Amino acid sequence: MADTENSTSSTVSAMRFARVLMNVTYPIVSAYEFDFLQEERIIQERWDASTIYLIVQRPLTYFDNVVLDDKYIRFEIADGDKPPLPCRINLVAAGICQVGESIDIQIGFYSDKANTQQPIRNVGALKLYRENGDFILWWSPQKLLYEMLVKGLEVEIAEGFDPHCFLDFKVHYIGKSFSQKVWDRLTGHNKMQRILTREREVGRAPEARAPFEISLLILQITGVDDMPMIGGDADHPMAGSNPIVLTLDDNDESLERFMTQSNVHMGDEALTREVEAYLINLFKPTYNEILFNNYPNITGGMRSKGYSWTEVDLESVPAFLYTDCFSMVPEVD
Repeated sequence: MADTENSTSSTVSAMRFARVLMNVTYPIVSAYEFDFLQEERIIQERWDASTIYLIVQRPLTYFDNVVLDDKYIRFEIADGDKPPLPCRINLVAAGICQVGESIDIQIGFYSDKANTQQPIRNVGALKLYRENGDFILWWSPQKLLYEMLVKGLEVEIAEGFDPHCFLDFKVHYIGKSFSQKVWDRLTGHNKMQRILTREREVGRAPEARAPFEISLLILQITGVDDMPMIGGDADHPMAGSNPIVLTLDDNDESLERFMTQSNVHMGDEALTREVEAYLINLFKPTYNEILFNNYPNITGGMRSKGYSWTEVDLESVPAFLYTDCFSMVPEVD
C-alpha cells in the first residue's frame, strides 16, 4: 500500500491601512456668491471632481477703507468685530500687471448704496480688468485670504496682524454628492435653505446678512495612499479598534498581488462615504441628522474594502473649523 501525504498550504496574516487626502480647489464662497458662481464654466471645472461640502458660517468679512493709487491697492479686511487687518497689494510685484499698464478696478458692494469717495467703505468685492476690458480676476476678502495663504499671492500685511483671525467658521452641515455635480446638488438644497432661514447673522458688519455669512467649503479627494502590511495582527499599534486581519496564502503570487494592487481607486464611492462619516462623527453638526456614532463601522466605507484603519487629511484648507463638539485647524502647505 502506497504512502499518502497530506498537503497543507501555509498562510500569513496581513492588514491594510489607508490615508485619504482632501483639498479645496476653490476658495470658500458665501451662499450669495455661490448663486452667481455656480453658472460659470471655469468654476464648474474647478468643482467638477468635488464630492464633499460643508455649510459653514462666520461674521461677514469685507474690505474697508479701500484706497486706489498708481502703485498699490490699500485696504483693510474687517468683520466689524476683530481689529481690521491692514493690507496692500502692489499689482506689478504680485504679477498681475506690467509696469505702466493701466488696470480698471471695479468696486462691488453688498448694498445698493455705492460710494466712490476714497477711502471707500464696506466693500464686498474688487474686480480687475485690463484697459481693453478683458477680465483679470476678482477678490472677495475670503478669496484673497485663500490666494494669499494657499496660492502664495504677494500681499503685504501690517506687522503683528494675523490673517487667520478671519478664517474661523462654524460648521452647520456636512454632505456628499455622488450622482449630481456638487453645484447641482447644492442648488435648492433643503438643508441649505433651512440654515439660511433659521440662522441669523452672527456678525456686526454694516451689511451683515445670513446669505452673506453662510458659506460653502467644497472639498475634493485628491489622493489616497494605500498602506498594505504583511504580518500584522490585532495588537499592531495602527490596527485600531476592531481591526480587520486578513489571511493570505503564503506564496509569492498572493503576496505580490496584496502589496501592489490597491482595493480602492480615485473616484470610488467608499472614499467619499468614509470622509463624510469621519467629518460628521468628529464635528456632529447641528443640521446633520445621522451622526455616524459607530464610525468607522459604517456601510460602504473603507472597512467594507478591507481597510482596518483610515486616516483623513485636509490639506491646504486655510480655515479654523469648529462646532460645540470639535474644532480643527488643518495645516496649510
